[in-house]
Amino acid sequence: MMGIVQDIAFAFDYSAKRLNAFATELSNCDENVKEAMEKRSKLTTLCETRWSARADSLFTFKSAFPVVVQALEYLRDNRDEKAGAYLAAILKFEFLIALVVAEHILSVTVALSNFLQSKSCDLIEAVGESKVVVQSLRDERNDPAVWDALYGKAVEIAADFELNPCTPRRAGRQMQRANHPVQDPQEYWKVSLYYIFLDHLVQELESRLIQSEDRFLAEYLVPVKLQGLTPDNIEKIYNAYNDDIGTLEQLQEEISRWKTRWSMTMLDTKPKTLHETLVTTNKNLYPNISTIISVLLTMPASTATAERSFSAMNRIKTYLRSTMGTDRLSALATLHIYRDVEIDRQNVITKFASVKGRKLNFLL
Repeated sequence: MMGIVQDIAFAFDYSAKRLNAFATELSNCDENVKEAMEKRSKLTTLCETRWSARADSLFTFKSAFPVVVQALEYLRDNRDEKAGAYLAAILKFEFLIALVVAEHILSVTVALSNFLQSKSCDLIEAVGESKVVVQSLRDERNDPAVWDALYGKAVEIAADFELNPCTPRRAGRQMQRANHPVQDPQEYWKVSLYYIFLDHLVQELESRLIQSEDRFLAEYLVPVKLQGLTPDNIEKIYNAYNDDIGTLEQLQEEISRWKTRWSMTMLDTKPKTLHETLVTTNKNLYPNISTIISVLLTMPASTATAERSFSAMNRIKTYLRSTMGTDRLSALATLHIYRDVEIDRQNVITKFASVKGRKLNFLL
């Protein structure tokens, strides 16, 4: 289902003819559809790495589903080679029920996904919010009314296109897909789709965030968060990193000196992130703290910061600059990514003039 949504979104986004057909059908559609689109004029492409973008893409596709069908029918009648295949792929009840279920479940995780992608992500708070999301998903799993509403929504959309709720063909021995011994379509999709997706998402959240809660407590070593270093948390931090550091008594003594050191420093000058803290930590004086922070920095809760650097490189090295050398690319990337760093122009001119002999006299 995700692949179909992605292919159709790209098909409309990268073709002026298809996009024009979509815009025409959208302008002629019912006002309820326009309101559901929330002033969007086209489909949102599906991002493979960001869950919040997936939820937004699925929401847009579900809201604009009648428009998508009408636009594809128009394109098919005008001999668009792929429109017919796309139309056949989405006019199936199994696609509709998967679309409705995935959009609803992923919408629960949007706030958490956006928080994890923020630059000032608090790992402790992220774990707490993950627990809230997991409990919400479990409550929905145990509430029959939630599934009844989702299934009813899928049936309602299917009825507009004369599609009947159905299940895939069953076999005595099925190896490639779900083959649950259930005759009723509502119960079949509940067991083979809804429960499986919910359980998978809960398991991933627990394994990636909640089970790592103790190691995330090391974020309290950041000088602006030292008030969270209670004796209980210190013991949990030691248990999470005991393979890489000394004894518990050594860590407690080191943290005691660590607190005293930063209590003598002005708040404005204290490091506010793990990276800043690591840079200002003397490995000889605080070996255990330095090791803990180094290990924690290698296990991020998300890859958003790395993705930002990839996005910056994509903006710089476009097809218009494909012959760019390594030195120029690195220089432009430095200027673009670190825009907040103030540059002394006089030093730049001095260095430029002193590299080699110049005809112009840059230095006065």
